[in-house]
Amino acid sequence: MTSKLERFTLKAHAEPHTRFTSLMGMLFDPEGLRESFERQDGRKAPGVDGVRKDDYAVGLDARLEDLSARIRRLGYRPLPVRRTYIPKGDGRYRPLGVPSFEDRLVQDRLGRILQAIWEPEFRDCSFGFRPGRSAHDALRRVAEVITNGRTQWVVEADIKGFFDHLSHSHLMEFLEHRIGDPNLLRIVRRFLKAGIMEDGAFTASDEGAPQGGLVSPVLSNIYLHYVLDLWFEKRFAGTCTGRAYLIRYADDYVACFEHEGDARAFLTKMTARLAQFDLEVEPSKTALLRFGSDQLGRTRAETSEPRTFSFLGFTHYVGKSRTGRFVVGRKTDGKRVRKKLALLNERLRGLRAQGGRAMVAYLIRHLRGHIQYYGVSGNSRGVSGYLYAATGLLFKWLNRRSQRRSLTWKRFYAVIKPMLPTARIIHDLYPVPWWKTQAGSRMV
Repeated sequence: MTSKLERFTLKAHAEPHTRFTSLMGMLFDPEGLRESFERQDGRKAPGVDGVRKDDYAVGLDARLEDLSARIRRLGYRPLPVRRTYIPKGDGRYRPLGVPSFEDRLVQDRLGRILQAIWEPEFRDCSFGFRPGRSAHDALRRVAEVITNGRTQWVVEADIKGFFDHLSHSHLMEFLEHRIGDPNLLRIVRRFLKAGIMEDGAFTASDEGAPQGGLVSPVLSNIYLHYVLDLWFEKRFAGTCTGRAYLIRYADDYVACFEHEGDARAFLTKMTARLAQFDLEVEPSKTALLRFGSDQLGRTRAETSEPRTFSFLGFTHYVGKSRTGRFVVGRKTDGKRVRKKLALLNERLRGLRAQGGRAMVAYLIRHLRGHIQYYGVSGNSRGVSGYLYAATGLLFKWLNRRSQRRSLTWKRFYAVIKPMLPTARIIHDLYPVPWWKTQAGSRMV
């Protein structure tokens, strides 16, 4: 981090309610732009201009000085993002917006400035795209408030097409709470209005922030900070008759309640709150269910209500410890498993022409990443099952490189299987039971 941004970050933390009026100097700082250049991954796909990191590195000093000068005189204008699609594994595709390389540098710098301003203000319920926080921290918090926080009702929710429908006018109003520099706000507005290029056709962007942009994550957090987090903490939670908690990761969140009435009120008022800011919940991913220690021992025949909820790729269910106590159980979400295996199947098939070594090397990287995320306490069976299925796909495609089968299971297990990662638990997400804490049954 450059010295200017370091000093500014300290100032922003020390003055969490200050409205900053002079920020452009940090944005066009050549050393800061150089730092942003160094952070970029040279393997990333290029934007509409086709420029990659290696291309931009030629004459880098002159390029950065020119970029800095254009930002300073407001002559800098972002290019449209290149629209591309990535398969979701269920036959559908997720749209991504790929910015040009130069726009990546400015977005990276801008995102760090915005993060420094709002990080001290973001609430503890927010876990996505924040330094020192992760999806596993959010999952651990969910288990904590359900196990120790008297939770008996859960609302799982997802905002429909959030990144596509984020309101530009509302976002700019939110930014003006802390930013009084009109030139920096103009740069933000230019990014939002840069548009989309797809198959040579330009589409104006009147709403939304493209997924794939480096500044989009912090902008989305700022938006939901005002729309959801502050509203829940300052307005809604105080009206509840029991305990209430919100855990949010980007646009995916769950709310946990002690009493049914509070949970139902949240579902109604939250829907109305989102509508005020041009957002709506995704009905297929939003539900209210009983979930807590009171459900321990109830059989499926005793209730027709949903018994599980999904959050961050895991299905959460009412579980029981070895001593018979209630625990929040987790297993890899079945839909997520099927999607990942479908994508893996296509990837391995596409690697046949590169040979068996390339296929094995890819699967090793893939499985390591899977274990790193899904290797959580209580999910050893889920991880083992995925590794078993993925290993079967590798065996299948190794034997389809020619018309004649070339590999037996015996040889596969003797030569290739030892090279593959084994299932293990990386993250312990079980909370400390309340009776073992100094606070007793009180939740902090």
